[in-house]
Amino acid sequence: MSISKFRKFIIGSALAAVVAFSAATSACGLETAHPKAKITYEFNNKEYVMEYTLYRNMYPNTVRHFIELADEGFYDNTIVHNYTNDWYAGGYGYDADEYSAKIGNPAAMSEYFSEFSKEDDYLGLFNAGKLTPSVYGNVVYEGEKQKVSDEDKLPTLIGEFKNNIQQTIENGALSAEFGALKMYYYAKETEKKVYVTPTGDQVIGADYKNNSATSLFSVQTASSTSLNASSYCVFARLDDVSAFNDFLDDIKEYLEDHDDVIRVTVNVDNNENFSDKDADKAMQQVFSVMVTPLIIKQVKITKY
Repeated sequence: MSISKFRKFIIGSALAAVVAFSAATSACGLETAHPKAKITYEFNNKEYVMEYTLYRNMYPNTVRHFIELADEGFYDNTIVHNYTNDWYAGGYGYDADEYSAKIGNPAAMSEYFSEFSKEDDYLGLFNAGKLTPSVYGNVVYEGEKQKVSDEDKLPTLIGEFKNNIQQTIENGALSAEFGALKMYYYAKETEKKVYVTPTGDQVIGADYKNNSATSLFSVQTASSTSLNASSYCVFARLDDVSAFNDFLDDIKEYLEDHDDVIRVTVNVDNNENFSDKDADKAMQQVFSVMVTPLIIKQVKITKY
């Protein structure tokens, strides 16, 4: 083989290797420290697109959980079901006809939320193996080593915050700053214990009430010190604060001319089957609901 042909062979082989590597990493979903997500909101017939940076390097289980749900389309066409200084989202579907028919009546809206709760959808994904388990109801021993089994997996998410598993973030945990995404959980009044797996092979005993998040997340519309990083997992930051400010300004301007928020009592966690019987079966929450719906049209992962 001539030197010229040899050089062409080497260069061609190198390019082929790069292409093959790129295809392989794309196919297996190469994980990065900071995935990206794009959330498309709709309010008053106008769409708003917000982009977020996810912190897998700090909160690997939470980010994986959010990505798995987004990839399944779970969050698409859902509604922001509580409009306060942090929006609650990720738990209820949006049906325009049913919503508009019931929005004027708080009792009817309670029925709406019951009918369009996504709890069954969530459990379906979990039972089908679409969501990676991180919380277990029991532990077994192999010698002195603790092990968990899929037979004991619970459809909840590990609470990756300091007050739960003493997780220490080297450069400081994310705070509930303006625009951040926070995985939401109800701090349930139960003394039951579970076992969590922060790193996959490490098993830690913890309080169930701190590991009871499912699909819910919140969007922080004001910086908060009460919802701090010691008690909540703030797993994503907003990339463009000015775009979110413009979005909130449009909502504020609309609300100045419309009496558009009502209070609705909703039963939550109706499928709860682990904690104390009388602690949170059909636990009630009061939501501040927008008459003009604030809709999440799509959650799309743009970088893994």
